[in-house]
Amino acid sequence: MPAERRIYTLPNNLMPEVKAVTFAKCSRSPEPFDQIAAELTEEKSAEFHDKWVVGFGHSSIAEHAVISLAIENVSNIATKVIEDSRLASFTEKSSRYQIFNKDKMYMPENVMNSELKDVYLDAVNSLMDAYEEMTQPMMDFVKQKYPRPEDQDEKLYNMISKARACDNLRYLLPTAVLTNLGMTINTRELEHLIMKLLSHSLKEMQDIGREMKEKAMEAVPTLIKFANKNNYIVQTKEELRRISRWELGNDAGANQAVTIVDYDKDAVNKLVASLLYPYSDLSYEDIIKKVKQLSDDRKERIIDESLKGREKFDAPLRELEHVYYTFDILMDYGAFRDVQRHRMCTQSNQPITVVHGYDLPPEIREAGFEAKFKEVVEKSVEAYNKIYKVFPEEAQYVVPMCFRKRVLITWNLRELHHFISLRSGKKGHASYRRIAQQCWRELNKIQPLLAKYIRVDMDEMSVSWAASLENKDYYYNPYAARNK
Repeated sequence: MPAERRIYTLPNNLMPEVKAVTFAKCSRSPEPFDQIAAELTEEKSAEFHDKWVVGFGHSSIAEHAVISLAIENVSNIATKVIEDSRLASFTEKSSRYQIFNKDKMYMPENVMNSELKDVYLDAVNSLMDAYEEMTQPMMDFVKQKYPRPEDQDEKLYNMISKARACDNLRYLLPTAVLTNLGMTINTRELEHLIMKLLSHSLKEMQDIGREMKEKAMEAVPTLIKFANKNNYIVQTKEELRRISRWELGNDAGANQAVTIVDYDKDAVNKLVASLLYPYSDLSYEDIIKKVKQLSDDRKERIIDESLKGREKFDAPLRELEHVYYTFDILMDYGAFRDVQRHRMCTQSNQPITVVHGYDLPPEIREAGFEAKFKEVVEKSVEAYNKIYKVFPEEAQYVVPMCFRKRVLITWNLRELHHFISLRSGKKGHASYRRIAQQCWRELNKIQPLLAKYIRVDMDEMSVSWAASLENKDYYYNPYAARNK
């Protein structure tokens, strides 16, 4: 008789390392998984990992050991460093649905032990005082501007009103403000994350890396015991920083929000060839030669057949991943916090700074808080400049989320579909909605045939908000003015 199919879960009480060995032994043992698991002990699992993962470098085994870590009271800067891990899952405290607390602020040890302590405290406390002072008036303002529809539940309306107020207020939050996040990660990726944290230039990251390793060792004592500071990372980054200053200088550069700096010039032919490839016996080289001989109408029809049948929750075909685009994006830090979460791409981040100026949310002005907003934000610029001279890395903590920063992102076409359709949607924050919309506009300029299949929401409200921020009356750069 044919063998009976079995699909089942392993017992929940198995330690992650035991689960990893249970699956790893599949390649050598004919026994069923539950029998393998029943015969294993934690000691036997540790011996296995010492031999095969540590000794022979079979690190893929560690991917079966998955743990969840609760990470509380870390700075907003730290969350972005942690969340740079591509193969992990994160959920973070929202700046839209929660009010942040002035008493929860990261205090960099070296700054606190220096003569700059009061400068630092004055800057972050002023920002948080203004944030707290404006919270209730902004709630009242948005309720007056957006009255409750008759058919809307009051509880839901209050939640929406709070989100609208917080969408504006979050621009005042310094990156030093503490937050929480939950992380689920496999041990192979965790080892790499701990190594990056221990090799980081900021002490907070190093401390988080050490504590993360200590807590994870309780669940996976063998698999991450060699996660240590990496001298190659430390030395190479420092040398590249030195070379950059020497070769490139200190200019802030252009102020354009979204620019496509590189892309597949032959994207249409490449996409059509990739779409047809799985259904042919020809080599890719032979296929693309034939594709290039097709008329534009034929190519468009093939692309149309591949994408027109998608329903709301259908992802585009994987073949779209063969086409790439590199964007240089300048956006406020609040928007960056959401854009950075799209990690199935390649990201290169520049430090948090004040040199690119800041955005003033139009509704802050409408509510009558422009003067107060500018006062505390520009105080943070003064603090940043003073702290930067002595502690250039730690100066980042006093910068509020209204300031702009740069990130270089290379997306494939499939991920671009996901990013633009999700982040341009009406439920999102206007700041990252305008980034998603602008990404679509830039793509549409160079390859309208491919852009037209991306679902983008261009509603008037978001476009109007974006236009306001592009207006010089809502964009300020006191740093540039002070250094002319």
